Amino acid sequence: MSLAPQNNGYQDYDKCMTVHISVNIVEPLHIELRLKMWKMHSQNERKTIMKRKQQILLTALLICIALLSSGCGQKQVANNTGSDNTNSESHSTTKEDTEPSTDTPTETPVTEESSSNDIILSNTYCTKFGEVNAITYPQFIFDYPNNWTVTQEEVTQTGENVTLANERGAEIKFTHIGGVAEGTLDSGGSTTDMSRVEVSSIADASFTPNYVQATDYSSLGKFVVAKLKTTGYLDMISGSDFTDVDGATSYAVLPESRLGTDDAVRQVFETEFAFWYSDYISLIANAPDGQFTEQEELEVQQILTSFRTE
Repeated sequence: MSLAPQNNGYQDYDKCMTVHISVNIVEPLHIELRLKMWKMHSQNERKTIMKRKQQILLTALLICIALLSSGCGQKQVANNTGSDNTNSESHSTTKEDTEPSTDTPTETPVTEESSSNDIILSNTYCTKFGEVNAITYPQFIFDYPNNWTVTQEEVTQTGENVTLANERGAEIKFTHIGGVAEGTLDSGGSTTDMSRVEVSSIADASFTPNYVQATDYSSLGKFVVAKLKTTGYLDMISGSDFTDVDGATSYAVLPESRLGTDDAVRQVFETEFAFWYSDYISLIANAPDGQFTEQEELEVQQILTSFRTE
C-alpha cells in the first residue's frame, strides 16, 4: 500500500481553472476579432456602395453628354439641311427667273385707289353778295379742308370776289361779275394772242341751276367739274396757225355743254369760263406754276364738287 499523496483532485482543479481561464481570455479576443472583421466588412461594403454610386453618376454624366452631343449633331444636320434646301430653292428661283418664259404674259388690270375719301372738308364758305347789297340773289356755298384758307373777300354793288388758297399758292377764285349785260364778256379780250384749251370733265358738280328771282336757269343743264388744259398758242399778228404747247392746267365748274375744244380763248379764265346766271359767275382753280400736285388735284376736285346754292 503506497503512502504517496494523492494529487489527482488538485490536478483536475488546475486543469479546469486553466480551461476556464483560457476560455475567458480567448472569448473576448474572439469577439474583438469578430468586431474587427465586421467593421472591415462594413467599410468594404461602404466603399463598394460609394464606388457603385460614383460609377452610376459617371454613367449618367456620360449618357447626358452623349444625348447632348447627339441633339446638337441632329440640330446641325437639320440646319445644314434647311440651308441646303434654301440654297436649292434660291438657286431654283434664280434659274426660273433667268430662264426665258415661253408662256404668253397675262395682263393684270391695275386698280388705282383714290385717297379723296381721306380729304375732310371741315369748313364752309357762303358768298355774301345778296346779304351785303340787301337784294334777292342766290347764295353760293362751297366746302374746303383746313389746309386751305380764305385770303380775299370783296363785295361791291356789282360783284364779289373770294379767293381760297393753300400754303403753296394754289388758288380757287369765286368771281361774280355784275352790272353787265349777257353776252358782253364774250366780245372782249386780247387782240394779239389766242389760246387753245381742251375742256374735259373729271367729276359731276353738285351745283344745279334753278330760279334767280323770276327767271328759270335750269336750261343750263348739268354742271361738271372740268379740267382746262392749254394745248396751243396763236400769235394773231405774225401767224395764223396754233403752235402746240404743253401749257398750264386749271379747273372750273361749268355747264356740261362747254366741254370740248375752245380755240378762241383770249381772256383770263375767270371771265372766259364764266356762265350766265343773271350775272356772270365763275369758280376757277389755278396753280402758281401752272401744274397742281396730285394731292392738290384731289383737294381741288373735292372743293369744286361741293359748289352749290343754298
